[in-house]
Amino acid sequence: MSEFRYVKNIRNDDLIKALGQRVRNLRSERKLTMEKLAELSGIDYRQLSYIELGQTDPGLSTLYAIANGLDVTLSFLMDSESLR
Repeated sequence: MSEFRYVKNIRNDDLIKALGQRVRNLRSERKLTMEKLAELSGIDYRQLSYIELGQTDPGLSTLYAIANGLDVTLSFLMDSESLR
């Protein structure tokens, strides 16, 4: 029987900050306020603020909601070339 191994500390702060900047840039390009994007995404604007500032590691469901709010695909939002 295989043993499950817990992986500690997989948080990548550089990636989290780059993702936050990408969300902010896309929001700005669409001329959306943080409050409006939060409303369109169905999340709290404070949570969106933490994401844009790179202070929190958002979950997949949150990223999917933000992508929908920005009217982009999740793969476009998470494009690895844009997050460097």
